[in-house]
Amino acid sequence: MADEKTPDEGAVEKAGRWVAELAEKVMVHGVGPITGSTAWAEDRLSRRQGADYKAPDDDERRPPEDMKDDVDAVIARLIKESVAAAGTQGFITGLGGLITAGVTIPANVAASLAINLRMAGAIAHLRGWDIRDPHVRTVVMMLAIGMSAQNVLAAFGVKVGQKLGEQMIKKIPMAVLHAINKKAGFHLMSKYGTKRAAITLAKGVPILGGIVGGAVDAGATAVIGRATDKALRGNLLRTEELN
Repeated sequence: MADEKTPDEGAVEKAGRWVAELAEKVMVHGVGPITGSTAWAEDRLSRRQGADYKAPDDDERRPPEDMKDDVDAVIARLIKESVAAAGTQGFITGLGGLITAGVTIPANVAASLAINLRMAGAIAHLRGWDIRDPHVRTVVMMLAIGMSAQNVLAAFGVKVGQKLGEQMIKKIPMAVLHAINKKAGFHLMSKYGTKRAAITLAKGVPILGGIVGGAVDAGATAVIGRATDKALRGNLLRTEELN
């Protein structure tokens, strides 16, 4: 279309920084009425396991693979709850108002992104990933905004047939991680950005635009939840399983 353009470098960088900060906020700390990913996941797991539940810092806590049925059931519930939240206009509008400080972005879009980031973080936690680590959060963030597992692998320089595990991720220098965050920003800009109806940061730099009717909806949340779980299951991304 005539009003579309390639996102400029500054806008891409700011978009990547914004979504990375949002990921940390909703995954680690929580925002407004919602708790962080770990607290949410553990609450649902404790409800599932009852008297058998052990906290993450308990020496008797079983690894994810040894409580697969419970983890699978809880993840299915988390996805269901996230889909319901994404489809509740009043909830996402209120949540969006809490996370758009400094960014002129529709509340429903910001809230939908936050819901998906929180969901993906909870799934990652239950599958054994440490979402407190910025390297891990970057992987989870990229999946949560709708990037394919193949694109995530490519961003980290992983070739077809190789594995991207948590220990490998944590060895990546922070400077490289920032460059990967920019790829996430470019994805957002390319998917939603247009010259018309630009959404801007407080300083007037375009970040996202042309979003019609809340581009990230309940249906997309369901798809992202399932794709994230598939990618992170087993503590690694396997290209041979995703092709």
